[in-house]
Amino acid sequence: EHLQGMKPYETTHPPLGKLLIALGISVFGMNPFGWRIVGTLIGVAMIPVIYVFAKRMFGRSEYAFLAGFLLTCDFMHFAQTRIATIDVYGVFFIMLMYFFMYRYFTMSFYREPLKKTLVPLFWSGLFFGIGAASKWIVIYGGAGLALLFFLSLYVQYRQYRAAKAVLARPDDKHDARFLERQRHIVRVFRPYALATLAWCVLFFVVIPALIYSVSFLPYMAVPGEGYSLNNLWKYQLDMYNYHSKLVATHAFSSQWWEWPFIYKPIWYYSGQSLLPEGFVSSIVSMGNPAVWWAGAFAVILSVLLCAKHRDRGLFVVLTAYFSQYIPWVLVSRFSFIYHYFAMVPFMILCIVYV
Repeated sequence: EHLQGMKPYETTHPPLGKLLIALGISVFGMNPFGWRIVGTLIGVAMIPVIYVFAKRMFGRSEYAFLAGFLLTCDFMHFAQTRIATIDVYGVFFIMLMYFFMYRYFTMSFYREPLKKTLVPLFWSGLFFGIGAASKWIVIYGGAGLALLFFLSLYVQYRQYRAAKAVLARPDDKHDARFLERQRHIVRVFRPYALATLAWCVLFFVVIPALIYSVSFLPYMAVPGEGYSLNNLWKYQLDMYNYHSKLVATHAFSSQWWEWPFIYKPIWYYSGQSLLPEGFVSSIVSMGNPAVWWAGAFAVILSVLLCAKHRDRGLFVVLTAYFSQYIPWVLVSRFSFIYHYFAMVPFMILCIVYV
């Protein structure tokens, strides 16, 4: 429909994920390979992303390999990235935006140049915008990004207050180098914090809003629609009304608390087309029990270990996990186990940490 300039039938999600599917169709044709290839490549790209994330987090190649191996062997990752649905795009960009927020969260503008600390913020905001234009679940993760960003500023503010207290009552035990460091902290905190906030308005509000809005241009290009803010707003209301007012049931729906334990997998397809007599084709999406059952306990242990050791990297991972998970506790409409897909990469990082 997008490729032919028609009004799309499916308008319950933002367009970008479907436009990426259309890209594969435009190159390889309207066939299973064409509509699956882009999502599959994005699924493949998830492996080096989680490898690099784990390598930066743990500092050891064998731990990074373990994270990549576990994601590669997860059944849901395999299924969801090989069917033409948009979940893979949202999850991929969630991984990227949290990877770059992790990089920022472990930095400080007291130690590094301000420009250097802004680079991961830019990339995190960019991927947040691309992800939100693919599926709204990415917006859940945006709340976690905001938490991490403001918590990082708060930590640096506490260092600023501590430095002011030291300079107000200098001690003979403090050497000149230490005191100069405290003066540097007091001198740069206000201008650097304000500059960071200003840039983040661009990175996390303006740029994502532009990306999100531009993704709707194919809707507006359809004859009879037109380019206007009113139309853009109407598309948002239509999506919100659909999800908030949906009253339906489904044989394979499941509750949020059932997902980590794979209580009810989802059966996507069963058929005999083009197969010999007596054979059937089936597609099921579920987690690998060896990964998910271990992951359920690893997440709980990670919470306890994070509280004990105050590990900043693990805190980022847990924030990513729960920012995607907690909103589903509040959703009243029916849901499916594949909604847990966004939590799987971070659950795997918890396994590796434990």
